[in-house]
Amino acid sequence: MRRFFLLLLLSVSMLFPALPGYTDAPAVQDQPDSQALADMPPVAEIPTFTTGADPVTGRNGQTDLSWEQLCLTTWYELQIAKDRDFTHRINPAVNYGTGGFGTISAATGSILVRMDEFNMTNPAAWLAPGTLPEAGATYYWRIRAARSATGQWADSPWSEPYAFTIKPGFMVSTPYSGMQLLSPTNGCVGCSVSNASFTWSAWQDATKYEFVLSKDPEFKQIVVSATTWTTAYSYNDTLEYGTNYFWRVRAVEINGQAIPSDWSATFSYRTEAEPALPTPSTAAQETPLWVLVVIGIGVILVIVTIILAVRARK
Repeated sequence: MRRFFLLLLLSVSMLFPALPGYTDAPAVQDQPDSQALADMPPVAEIPTFTTGADPVTGRNGQTDLSWEQLCLTTWYELQIAKDRDFTHRINPAVNYGTGGFGTISAATGSILVRMDEFNMTNPAAWLAPGTLPEAGATYYWRIRAARSATGQWADSPWSEPYAFTIKPGFMVSTPYSGMQLLSPTNGCVGCSVSNASFTWSAWQDATKYEFVLSKDPEFKQIVVSATTWTTAYSYNDTLEYGTNYFWRVRAVEINGQAIPSDWSATFSYRTEAEPALPTPSTAAQETPLWVLVVIGIGVILVIVTIILAVRARK
């Protein structure tokens, strides 16, 4: 009798490997298998491509990943790591399809990406700019099927590892931590009083910034305090001539969440001196006395000449 029940249970488990509602996440082997690592190709044989980086921030540009379709797979599991053994995995922001964003699997800590009708036959995803920890580094990635079009979770074996290298950006020296204020430069003298523009470097994942301009370094005499979604601000009013101004910036929103950062360093600059007023036209100078004398003598001579001419006719 006991043997009969054992055979019955074995038959049920073979017919129904995953009962509906039992779990909605794949059972996985989280750590790499030792034999799989032994079969992994040498580093030199791992296919690698190079992608660009922003020359100013040193962060990665958009990195595109694509792979061959496996049956009718709608969900894939993606792993990105800094080592070929995938023990130091990272989870950058991953986009796919028409506006989809990768989610983190609670069971494996890997990235789940969903294919739609537009890219199911040509699966692909891309890493958003600035989401990888550093430029000038090599990252490894692999993919496997996680869920079929029928809705059942079923893990395929991992693909062979691939790699990509982020080009290093230009060497940038930062004299202080946090956001880097770019323009106007600290200590600038003779800056324009009109159309004042301020720029700074981006803060990781920041979606909104707060800009403050003041007449004193303690920021008690605020000229303007404003928020902006970009790394620049333009002051449309006119500043005062020959005046010292102080400005700073901080992030106030990270990925749409109200998470303020520390203030940046404070920069100062001095506006241009007030231009000299145009010299008013001087009044006409008085006619010198000797000129009046000459004119008078000339008039007298003319009168005398006319008198003499009249008498001579008589």
